[in-house]
Amino acid sequence: MKAIRIGIMAFTFLAMISISSAQTANNAKTKERTEKIISYLGLSDAQAVKARAISDKYFDLFTATKDANEKKKLNDQAEAEIKQLLTEDQYKKYRVYLTNEKNLQQGKSATRIPTPPRTAN
Repeated sequence: MKAIRIGIMAFTFLAMISISSAQTANNAKTKERTEKIISYLGLSDAQAVKARAISDKYFDLFTATKDANEKKKLNDQAEAEIKQLLTEDQYKKYRVYLTNEKNLQQGKSATRIPTPPRTAN
């Protein structure tokens, strides 16, 4: 009986470590993704600080819930905060980035990101 109890405790401990490691890995991936987006959009230092804060805030809230409706609500709130932070052009570029990311995950080709026309000097 004591061996079974020890086995259950060991299993529970290992499961907790695995979950913690997975969350740490996901947090690192989220931070890396946030930095890529910041660089891609060319955010100012002030915008970058706010973007990181939004990302951290919603990562913690998102991982704390299992409810799909709550996750959708959190996603909508984060999107609204991001839209408010970015300029109109940055937001358009951000949406293209997300669409490309989604397409690549689904095995589709990425959309060409439009670049501003060059001016003659």
